[in-house]
Amino acid sequence: MNKLNKYLLMSMVAGVSLTSCNDLDTAPFGSVITEDQRTDVIAKNPEKLQATISSMYAAINAWESATSNMFDFGYPGVMIQMESRTEDFLTVYPDQYGWFSACVAWQDNAASSSYGICRWRIPYNSIYTANQVIDIVSSIDPEKADNTYRFYRAQALGTRAFSYWVLAQLFQFNYVGHEQSPCVPLITEENQAKIAIDGAPRATVAQIYDQIISDLTEGIELTTGNPIARDDKRYIDINVLRALRARAYLCMQKYSEAAADAQAVIASGKFSALTAQQASVPGFNELSAANWIWGINMDETDVHGLYTFSGMMGSYTYGYAYAGMWKIINSNLFNRISTNDVRRTWWIDEDGNSNAANYTAASKDAVAYLEGVGAPTYAVTKFAPYQNVLQQSTNAADIPLIRIEEMYLILAEAQGLGGDIASGKATLEKFVNDYRWVGRIPYACTAANAEDFLNEVWFQRRVELWGEGLSYFDVMRLNKDVDRRNSNWETSANRVTQYAYYVPAGSAVMLSQIPQSELEGNPALTAADQNPTGQASM
Repeated sequence: MNKLNKYLLMSMVAGVSLTSCNDLDTAPFGSVITEDQRTDVIAKNPEKLQATISSMYAAINAWESATSNMFDFGYPGVMIQMESRTEDFLTVYPDQYGWFSACVAWQDNAASSSYGICRWRIPYNSIYTANQVIDIVSSIDPEKADNTYRFYRAQALGTRAFSYWVLAQLFQFNYVGHEQSPCVPLITEENQAKIAIDGAPRATVAQIYDQIISDLTEGIELTTGNPIARDDKRYIDINVLRALRARAYLCMQKYSEAAADAQAVIASGKFSALTAQQASVPGFNELSAANWIWGINMDETDVHGLYTFSGMMGSYTYGYAYAGMWKIINSNLFNRISTNDVRRTWWIDEDGNSNAANYTAASKDAVAYLEGVGAPTYAVTKFAPYQNVLQQSTNAADIPLIRIEEMYLILAEAQGLGGDIASGKATLEKFVNDYRWVGRIPYACTAANAEDFLNEVWFQRRVELWGEGLSYFDVMRLNKDVDRRNSNWETSANRVTQYAYYVPAGSAVMLSQIPQSELEGNPALTAADQNPTGQASM
């Protein structure tokens, strides 16, 4: 067998290992089961496919599945990587322990970077397992393929689409204007056997997005009217599929389509945005929350010491923030947040105020706790610890992937950029006033044109979704500069002054390079297929 890239091949190996707990891989089947036998067993007992579905979601949160580094705790680690590249998200003294310091320094995009390897391998792990599920379900006799099979196929299609959406934004610039630019290899259940021998070239951005939209559209068709329901919000259902398609259409600037999907999720009545009162206390740690559409379930068995999203991000937990690597907001962004906006309490202000005053946490007083551990000005207090236990060392808080609040912001942006600024402003004003505003004078969007309106929606997204792994995607999608100058990036106490970069939109350093192992092992790629590199500067 040809040496397939160390990643497209390793992805398949990893995918096999992730599904090794499948009932179909244990006695009496074990190592002797053929694919035909596997399909036959599943055809007679569709519940057997559930283990493969579970492993597909486990791939998103797998420990050291891409590298042997402790910052590799699945997609949540990638979320922190990309937040660390923005201007809005600071890590105090990032070199103290070194976790994500290369991302802060914009030295993480080279072909040899372990961070870049994570960005490549983690999505492809999920794609491989999703392809497995799709392939198995496709081989079932249509007369036996009941609603359960249809629901499973839809989940796999959604996982694959999400993974390609992530890859597309990390390895190429925004969709519009780059439709024919090289993106990433496109691997599906239909071509994966051939690719295992011949390798895979980079598909174009348009081809990747065509696959994303095709997968999500089919998934929506499979779940429309389907009585099978997901067990919890770690799984994909019709609303997750519509939310993912709304994101993809927004990237493509297909505004009417994005608005329709976002509106459909809102109109489903399945989710409720946090009220201003609910948003005034720490949260964002529980999968079952009414405002979560999709998230990552963290069991205590998933936790490997402090190397989790909560262990890296949480000011209320025992983790790396507690040890001095606090996660804080850019002072320029924070100072733009109105004192009438409850989200201002998601960080500590210059007078020491935050949502800690409203927080009834287990065991300890939250205000005294933050003071006692020396939490600095602008430190995030948005994320509650696991089980609301302050100084929690079991960092098993769940992680949000999509919230209903994002759908309101997508709807507003799509309406305004689609030519109806009045409707966009009305949607944005209603969202902020209904769910985030505590002042007597209502919030009003003063944008007079499309560009100003877009910047106002972007500001709202930067505040609302801070720390949730979406900020860098917005920088790429909207073709924005990254400007850390004239802010607390230049405050010596934060020890990040050497990283107070200005990176113009479209700079080569914004792209991740294809891992070197991929270029060496994938016979369909050459050095000429590599993304350019670059260097951030002051």
